[in-house]
Amino acid sequence: MIYYFPMRKLEHFELKKGYAVFCPLGEVSFDEMATLINRAVIVCRKQKIGKLLIDSTRLSGFQLPEISERYNLAERIAFDAASLVKIAHVASHEWITSGEFGVQVARNRKLDIKNFEKESTALEWLLQPEKNKGSAETAASPRINPI
Repeated sequence: MIYYFPMRKLEHFELKKGYAVFCPLGEVSFDEMATLINRAVIVCRKQKIGKLLIDSTRLSGFQLPEISERYNLAERIAFDAASLVKIAHVASHEWITSGEFGVQVARNRKLDIKNFEKESTALEWLLQPEKNKGSAETAASPRINPI
């Protein structure tokens, strides 16, 4: 899938030291919200910004998505991030408690993402040092001796 966006500035997107912050606001449809988030992810990937804090708590105008909408959004974000952007998402209590399905879909596609209710907790998780995944997996993997 290829998504084309007008070449205009992404409002409410800010670069910080070691990460980016995207805090869109206003009344939007679910599809508009999804497009905004995807644009932020694409900007990070293209500019080689490996960590993104998204705060969607100031967006309104849409209902909580159905499971198929969550699936499509998670798959699209994971595709656009290409496993290169770690995402901490600050969302409403209703969004988070409606299920972790979308997060699991994205994780199954190798996206490091998590939802939070508080920005401080999201930022702490986002900025924590990366674990050396390769070493841990290698150490835990059984060794196969060639015959």
